[in-house]
Amino acid sequence: MKAAILKGYDKNGCDLALKEIPIPENSDQEVLVKIHTAGVNPLDNMIIHGEVKMIVPYKFPLVMGNEFVGVVEKVGTGVSRYSIGDRVYGRMPLAKIGAFAEYAAIHQNAIAKVPEYLSDEEVSQKAKPS
Repeated sequence: MKAAILKGYDKNGCDLALKEIPIPENSDQEVLVKIHTAGVNPLDNMIIHGEVKMIVPYKFPLVMGNEFVGVVEKVGTGVSRYSIGDRVYGRMPLAKIGAFAEYAAIHQNAIAKVPEYLSDEEVSQKAKPS
């Protein structure tokens, strides 16, 4: 799969590269989501500039991205609220980001189903999981 990879912190810019990496494996409590859209927010810039490295010391190379909308492709054995084909949105946990990719594995508690009346783009702009 393709993913936007950060090679290291950069206070002056953005050192992202589009790379081919393996599709992540989801754990028992996670779903594998095929990402349709991903939002860019100030946290992404803070991570790139190293402004949160005292809170979360990321290891590089790092798949970037915090917010996403997509479709569940696979569910872990302990996942009970989601099924393959569900449209979901969420914000990746700070310790495990990775929404700027074709797929992401994310804990079922970090996502919510997309209301049917919203497009993927509208969800990215308006909705936040509770």
